[in-house]
Amino acid sequence: MIKQLGLYVIGFGLLSLIGYYLHISLFPKIASESPILLSEVYAFFSIFSLILCILLLRLSKTEKFKDQLGFLYLASVALKIMLFCFTFYRHIFIKGSFTSMESVNLLIPMILCIILEVFFISKILKNTSVLKNTK
Repeated sequence: MIKQLGLYVIGFGLLSLIGYYLHISLFPKIASESPILLSEVYAFFSIFSLILCILLLRLSKTEKFKDQLGFLYLASVALKIMLFCFTFYRHIFIKGSFTSMESVNLLIPMILCIILEVFFISKILKNTSVLKNTK
């Protein structure tokens, strides 16, 4: 379990750093139009995804939640959106609407973190189903 936790921390840390620097270097025009600091957006999504993966890994070890992990993950998607809106309230709701470039700036970090998050969570779910089938 310690090895998996280290892998999650390294994975999300590297994704956040590399994704951020690639984002601002490959798309400088798009990155300059961000309504929220890109570093804060990358930090929010990577930290939330890291905590979620660690929580689901921990819950996969308990018998009570083994069968509900997929549903818990789906609920976490809604929670992620609500927490993002709450955290960046003044940037999102006071400004009104975003241009398409500003929306792309918010979607790129979210999509990158979701890809890695789904990869790790699918491994957790696969290991959980394998353990359940061996019993």
